[in-house]
Amino acid sequence: MSANKRKRRIFQRMLLVFSLTSLFTVGLLLFFISKYYTNIKVDAVLQETKAVSESQVVAVDRKEQALVGMTQEIYKNSDLMNDVQIAMTHDYADYIQKNIDNYYAKQGFYSVDLQSFLRSYFTYDDDVIAVQLVSADKEFTYTFPTNYSKWQPLFEKYGEQKLLQAVSRKENIFRLDASIVFKQVVNDPSTLQPLGTVLMYTDEDFLADLIPKAKQASTFAVMNSNDERLYSNHLLPDITDADQENGYRPGSGYLQTTEPQASGAFGQVIVPESQIGGIPVLQWTLFGVGVGLVLISITINFFISRRYSNRIQVIVDGMDQMEKGGLDAKLPVDEREDELTLISQSFNKMGDSLNDYIKQVYTLEIEEQKAQLKALQGQVEPHFLYNSLEAIRMNARLEGAKVTSNMIYHLSTLLRYTADNIEMVTLADEVGYVRQYLQFMELRYQQEVPFFLEVEEPLLEHPFLKFTLQPLVENFFKYARHDDRRTSLTFSAKRVGDVLEVRMRDDGKGITEQKMMQIKTDLGGEQQGRIGLVNIHRRIQLYFGEQYGLEITSIQNQGTEVVLRVPYTSDGRKNYVENAFSR
Repeated sequence: MSANKRKRRIFQRMLLVFSLTSLFTVGLLLFFISKYYTNIKVDAVLQETKAVSESQVVAVDRKEQALVGMTQEIYKNSDLMNDVQIAMTHDYADYIQKNIDNYYAKQGFYSVDLQSFLRSYFTYDDDVIAVQLVSADKEFTYTFPTNYSKWQPLFEKYGEQKLLQAVSRKENIFRLDASIVFKQVVNDPSTLQPLGTVLMYTDEDFLADLIPKAKQASTFAVMNSNDERLYSNHLLPDITDADQENGYRPGSGYLQTTEPQASGAFGQVIVPESQIGGIPVLQWTLFGVGVGLVLISITINFFISRRYSNRIQVIVDGMDQMEKGGLDAKLPVDEREDELTLISQSFNKMGDSLNDYIKQVYTLEIEEQKAQLKALQGQVEPHFLYNSLEAIRMNARLEGAKVTSNMIYHLSTLLRYTADNIEMVTLADEVGYVRQYLQFMELRYQQEVPFFLEVEEPLLEHPFLKFTLQPLVENFFKYARHDDRRTSLTFSAKRVGDVLEVRMRDDGKGITEQKMMQIKTDLGGEQQGRIGLVNIHRRIQLYFGEQYGLEITSIQNQGTEVVLRVPYTSDGRKNYVENAFSR
């Protein structure tokens, strides 16, 4: 790569970093400013829509107050109340007959009757479709339509029986088809027992007329005290508690809920984001100012980065000279005391010391070559021994001494494993070495020893300290093996937290209590250099720490179990060895 290309690449990277920093800073500032003005616009629109929703809830509340006022008028007029009592306890024919009898009894004195009162009370309200008076036992009903064109389809759709079921509803305000029904109970003044119920059917259009054309894209809903929909100009989606708490429904828009009125009715409004409006002119102005600031920042960054790029290029040229063999290359030291000046000074010092370092490296290489030669010479004698053992084994096999041949083979394999100067192996390697030793000893004693391995496959690749299992097997043959019957060996390994536990169990002679006390005393002491259990225990502790080591339990004439505990790791053997030596 040429020097010009390197210079151009460094310059572009520096300029890119500065430019991205400027863009991020200005972009972040514009984001918060835009968010601020958007919130102002959102608050204004939400206040307008909330006022519309509140007017709808107030209209519903007034309708209910009108029905309550009508029942109060009935209570105030004793003749009217008496007429209602007759109507609620007699059918229509008896009701008319009673009225005629009362008329003649009072000698033609005119009084207000139920029909005239109900027909005239809501004549001023075009939103009322009909008024029904239903007895408490639902046996008698009187219907007074004020708008036959709207009442007739409702009556034909539901029928009288289904309409009367509305009396049983707990809510005082509910929706029936396209009508909003208001309910009020009329009680007997003397007994305070319910005489009947007044139902007022109203057209929902009185709520739709309160929505301005500019707000019709928003969803306005009126709910009763039981969270049932009384009215909505658009399909109302399911609103969760989280939506109400956040004031926003994803995919729908901004959400508002008005306070309930005395009737229990409250409003819900969903304002789509399209109703909020576009970006204000001020935001576009700020965006233009931001772009201008970014361009100015990039221009300043261009000249600054170019100046530093030239200084870096001088350093790169000096390094090229030294790479080509010019050890006397020197860099000019700038008067500015900055990082590049320190690099130039360090480069010059490095050139002055490089010759001394080269001499030291050559000396070390010569010493290393001598050490390698000695190591190669040291490998000659084991190689000669292996070849000699192989020759003896083949000769024994030719002479028909098969057992001797096999013993020489296993001995040669054991010696090769022993001669390999590696401190850490895998658990599989150590188990393989134990198998070879076990087969060698079986040939020696002419007795089979059943060997069971209970280790999961991944644990066989776990790093393990070399020559820690073979001494255990050697002790088995010395002290635990029965001469008159077969004695088995079982090796197992499992992970317990951060510890790997390797166990060796046998069903041999066991150890006496006195001998066990002596072994535990030796394991807790500071003896070093002994062969056997203490040696293994001390090696593990020296290598991994005092919390690890060997533990032995035994029952005489039943068997012995030895547990070796080492730290569990998921690293490979090489990394594990490096980490162990770095501790």
